[in-house]
Amino acid sequence: MRLLAGLLGVLLLTAFPAAAQDYHPQLSGYSWTYTNGETQALSGPRDFGGQQVMVLTHWLRGDAVSEDYLVYSPRGIEHVGTAAGGSVLVYSPALLAFAAGPYEPGSKWQSTSSIGSVSVTLSAEVLGTRGVETPAGRFNAWQIRQVTVTSTGAQTVLDAYFVPSVGVVRYVMQDGTVVNLVEKNF
Repeated sequence: MRLLAGLLGVLLLTAFPAAAQDYHPQLSGYSWTYTNGETQALSGPRDFGGQQVMVLTHWLRGDAVSEDYLVYSPRGIEHVGTAAGGSVLVYSPALLAFAAGPYEPGSKWQSTSSIGSVSVTLSAEVLGTRGVETPAGRFNAWQIRQVTVTSTGAQTVLDAYFVPSVGVVRYVMQDGTVVNLVEKNF
């Protein structure tokens, strides 16, 4: 169960690029570095379970700690699996992490998936635009509140501040921790 909780945390800390390349970056070689020391790098496509996916690798202080397997579809970014600690978990069906843009205040989406015997529901709502200042610059970002609930009773709340053509520039965790974008490479 700890592994599952950790992987769900990784899912929520992902700088998800979304469906339209001009709205959400999605090309191999793109990367984002954050104030918590994490770098997220996109590569692919790669075969995963018979389908082509983009791989978002999470690096922490130079070590690869996990991979997220993402499919860009007309619905948005679908999370099909995660690998960490020698385990690979498959989402069945794929979990819609970010709906396709463009966004507007009040946009909502929800998706439910299973990881083995555990059900995961992610609900998201676009709360509006906010001015955000980070080490990477000043942005007008969409504030997107994501609430994830599992069938085991776990719940997390995360605010992701998303900028079209850039990605997520800030995360605010439910405990108030703020993680800002330091630099993007693309």
